[in-house]
Amino acid sequence: MTVEPRQADAADVRAADSIDLQGNFTLAFGTPIATYPWPDSDGLNQDLKQFVLRKEQETKGITRSNVGSWHSESDLFKTDADCIRKLAQRIQQMTAALTRAVMVNPEAGAKTINYQLDGWANVTRHGGYNTVHNHPNCLWSGTYYVASGEADEGPVQNGRLELLDPRAGINMIYIKGTIMEGRYLIEPLPGLMVMFPSWLSHFVHPFFGNGERISIAFNILPRPPAPPDFGA
Repeated sequence: MTVEPRQADAADVRAADSIDLQGNFTLAFGTPIATYPWPDSDGLNQDLKQFVLRKEQETKGITRSNVGSWHSESDLFKTDADCIRKLAQRIQQMTAALTRAVMVNPEAGAKTINYQLDGWANVTRHGGYNTVHNHPNCLWSGTYYVASGEADEGPVQNGRLELLDPRAGINMIYIKGTIMEGRYLIEPLPGLMVMFPSWLSHFVHPFFGNGERISIAFNILPRPPAPPDFGA
């Protein structure tokens, strides 16, 4: 038996309009990704930029997934600086909001989690990038964009963060323009905060352009609750 290829005709489209999938549709095994543009960020970003560039001059930095770019130590949030405290507060608020958003029953579940916040600064100039990696033993990971630099004209992925689809074989066949495309690119706009599960592999495409592309990355490490204090 041969099945001829066909496209939906007008009758199919009209019939589809009558099918109500509300309550009969789910995105099973979806990956939660938050991309939140924080309002009123210009002043904070200016302070963070000055802080990070000064720290870059003072310390050698370390190498992790970064290639041709500067990566600070991972103790950034232990710094006694007003701009770092303000950013930490934003991350704490996003952590609570995102954790609540993925709960099956937010009203019945725990309202808080115990965690440790670790973070580091990244400064990327012309030619710098980050290789594919993830963040083991963490709950959420994310980044906050302080400055985007001036990207050269060229491929849209210039300097962008790409989150890799964890579903095996998703790129075998897909419908363009849907959430099944298998690629998720994020433009590094100042003030944007991105958070995703720490197991999700990701990388940063090489940045070609002028100036500095500055971001602050972070991990949310879950910690067990403190034992009760029964006194002496």
